[in-house]
Amino acid sequence: MKREGRHLSVKAGGDEAYRVTRQQDGRWLWCDRYGNDGGDNIDLVREIEPGTGYAEAVYRLSGAPTVRQQPRPSEPKRQPPQLPAQGLAAREHGRDYLKGRGISPDTIEHAEKAGMVRYADGGVLFVGYDRTGTAQNATRRAIAPADPVQKRDLRGSDKIYPPILPGDPAKVWIVEGGPDALALHDIAKRSGQQPPTVIVSGGANVRSFLERDDVQAILKRAERVTVAGENEKNPEAQAKADAGHQKQAQRVAEITGREVRQWTPKPEHGKDLADMNARQVAEIERKRQAEIEAERARNRELSRKSRGYDGPSFGR
Repeated sequence: MKREGRHLSVKAGGDEAYRVTRQQDGRWLWCDRYGNDGGDNIDLVREIEPGTGYAEAVYRLSGAPTVRQQPRPSEPKRQPPQLPAQGLAAREHGRDYLKGRGISPDTIEHAEKAGMVRYADGGVLFVGYDRTGTAQNATRRAIAPADPVQKRDLRGSDKIYPPILPGDPAKVWIVEGGPDALALHDIAKRSGQQPPTVIVSGGANVRSFLERDDVQAILKRAERVTVAGENEKNPEAQAKADAGHQKQAQRVAEITGREVRQWTPKPEHGKDLADMNARQVAEIERKRQAEIEAERARNRELSRKSRGYDGPSFGR
């Protein structure tokens, strides 16, 4: 745990997992890495250590002598996330959601075959695996805009296992989110390039995945590695994200011994790769509709001219 002004940063595996903020009335409230509200410090203890009772959580926070602390068993081994079954309806709804965000069917199919994309009722899952093929990290993106939790990690997820979208091994990108990885493949294909291999970090301040041997092997084989940034909502958030991406790039440079490229979309092009791709797709569709309407207008004009004279013909 590290104090940062009126905030406390709670880390797991070297990555920030929770942030605790002191309110003006003196209460401490926490949220997860995606900004989802969690509650007070008692709730945080019970979140970090499932099965902890209310009284024991209070004791661990205050050491109150009126509460007798019970001996705790040895820390149980982390259980990997349990991926929900993929029903046909969940798959179709998930595909429709991704297509609605501008992702092409070919890219969706490629991600599905790689196991990087799966589906659950009301959500799309972006999944990372260990060497044995066991899912160890899964982030759920909600499909419905009204869902109160738009993004969360399934219980048991470990960010040291990043989702990876296979592509050109000579070009590797590190992006924050699963939708960014899919979007990057489509952007590359539209520009006539082979899509790169994409590693999904899970956030600007996540670096634990860079210590995995298999991830380092991917980075060392690449001729060029790019760390993708994002345009944040305010200067404070931008500075924090930029600093996190810079640390990611520095660590990659240490691993590969080569310079690492950093890239962020121009603000007018969107917040991130997913937004940039969606805008490009929307612009392509706008131009297509404009061409269709122009062709209809030409046909109407030709039809009008052909009906302009309906008298007898005196040609030879």
